[in-house]
Amino acid sequence: MPVETWLTFTLGFMILGSVVALELKDILSSIIAIGIVGLGVSMSFLFLQAPDLAIVQFLFEIFALIILVRAFIDKENHRL
Repeated sequence: MPVETWLTFTLGFMILGSVVALELKDILSSIIAIGIVGLGVSMSFLFLQAPDLAIVQFLFEIFALIILVRAFIDKENHRL
Protein backbone atom coordinates (compact mmCIF):
# COMPACT_ATOMS: atom_id res chain seq x y z
CA MET A 1 0.00 0.00 0.00
CA PRO A 2 1.19 3.53 -0.66
CA VAL A 3 2.54 5.70 2.13
CA GLU A 4 -0.36 8.16 1.80
CA THR A 5 -2.81 5.44 2.82
CA TRP A 6 -0.82 4.62 5.95
CA LEU A 7 -0.48 8.31 6.81
CA THR A 8 -4.23 8.80 6.44
CA PHE A 9 -4.86 5.83 8.73
CA THR A 10 -2.35 7.20 11.27
CA LEU A 11 -3.94 10.65 11.12
CA GLY A 12 -7.36 9.15 11.82
CA PHE A 13 -5.83 7.19 14.70
CA MET A 14 -4.36 10.41 16.13
CA ILE A 15 -7.62 12.35 15.75
CA LEU A 16 -9.52 9.54 17.47
CA GLY A 17 -6.99 9.55 20.33
CA SER A 18 -7.34 13.33 20.70
CA VAL A 19 -11.13 13.20 20.82
CA VAL A 20 -11.03 10.37 23.35
CA ALA A 21 -8.58 12.35 25.52
CA LEU A 22 -10.91 15.35 25.46
CA GLU A 23 -14.04 13.35 26.31
CA LEU A 24 -12.69 11.19 29.13
CA LYS A 25 -13.37 12.34 32.69
CA ASP A 26 -10.49 10.38 34.24
CA ILE A 27 -7.24 12.31 34.00
CA LEU A 28 -5.03 9.22 33.96
CA SER A 29 -6.94 7.77 31.01
CA SER A 30 -6.64 11.11 29.20
CA ILE A 31 -2.87 11.08 29.72
CA ILE A 32 -2.69 7.62 28.17
CA ALA A 33 -4.86 8.74 25.23
CA ILE A 34 -2.47 11.64 24.62
CA GLY A 35 0.32 9.05 24.53
CA ILE A 36 -1.52 7.39 21.67
CA VAL A 37 -1.32 10.65 19.72
CA GLY A 38 2.44 10.84 20.31
CA LEU A 39 2.81 7.26 19.15
CA GLY A 40 0.94 8.21 15.97
CA VAL A 41 3.36 11.06 15.33
CA SER A 42 6.26 8.67 15.79
CA MET A 43 4.73 6.18 13.36
CA SER A 44 4.18 8.99 10.84
CA PHE A 45 7.88 9.84 10.99
CA LEU A 46 8.69 6.18 10.35
CA PHE A 47 6.39 6.11 7.31
CA LEU A 48 8.06 9.26 6.00
CA GLN A 49 11.46 7.52 6.31
CA ALA A 50 12.79 9.67 9.14
CA PRO A 51 13.78 7.08 11.76
CA ASP A 52 15.92 9.54 13.72
CA LEU A 53 12.94 11.82 14.31
CA ALA A 54 10.74 8.83 15.11
CA ILE A 55 13.13 7.66 17.83
CA VAL A 56 13.40 11.14 19.35
CA GLN A 57 9.60 11.57 19.31
CA PHE A 58 9.08 8.13 20.84
CA LEU A 59 11.60 8.76 23.64
CA PHE A 60 10.21 12.22 24.36
CA GLU A 61 6.69 10.82 24.50
CA ILE A 62 7.70 8.07 26.91
CA PHE A 63 9.50 10.52 29.21
CA ALA A 64 6.60 12.98 29.11
CA LEU A 65 4.09 10.23 29.93
CA ILE A 66 6.20 9.01 32.84
CA ILE A 67 6.43 12.54 34.26
CA LEU A 68 2.71 13.21 33.82
CA VAL A 69 1.65 9.89 35.36
CA ARG A 70 4.02 10.36 38.30
CA ALA A 71 2.72 13.89 38.87
CA PHE A 72 -0.87 12.66 38.73
CA ILE A 73 -0.21 9.79 41.15
CA ASP A 74 1.62 12.09 43.59
CA LYS A 75 -1.27 14.56 43.42
CA GLU A 76 -3.77 11.78 44.18
CA ASN A 77 -1.69 10.54 47.14
CA HIS A 78 -1.47 14.02 48.69
CA ARG A 79 -5.22 14.54 48.35
CA LEU A 80 -5.96 11.72 50.83
